[in-house]
Amino acid sequence: MIRRHHLIEEAKSELDVAYEEVKRAEQEIMGLEYTFNEKLAALSTAGADDPTVAKLTAEKEELQSKIDINHLYELQKSAVGRFAMVSSAFTLVGTVEDAAMCADLLRQVLFREPEIKGRRVEIDGIIRTFVKGLRAYSREDSSSELDQKVRTAWGEIESVLRELGRDI
Repeated sequence: MIRRHHLIEEAKSELDVAYEEVKRAEQEIMGLEYTFNEKLAALSTAGADDPTVAKLTAEKEELQSKIDINHLYELQKSAVGRFAMVSSAFTLVGTVEDAAMCADLLRQVLFREPEIKGRRVEIDGIIRTFVKGLRAYSREDSSSELDQKVRTAWGEIESVLRELGRDI
């Protein structure tokens, strides 16, 4: 039986949505550039003065700023990071047989050593819960209860990462 891993599917979906939003915004910006260049070409044949060019430039820049492409790039970067973390976690849990080693590796992948100081017991507990839950879900029973256990543990991992200043 192939078990569906909803957490990784959701992270992938978030990444897809972010990618599509960036793609849409970039196309919109390219459309504004094309329109601007067309207007400039028409003006140059009509002998327009500099104030008209400045006005068109200001209009184009105002429309582009409303798109806020930099914000969309940040959202995409965050979605990429989250998907990478979830994928790494699923890869480790799926390939490393020893649960303790898996938890240690996952801690090393997700957290930087200075971040762990003073919180090692808490972080290790959350990671062990995640590993145990995902192993059970993947290998034994893909029940909604185990799915919820995995989601809750992953949510706690993300919560700690956010507390540490990570943008995920």
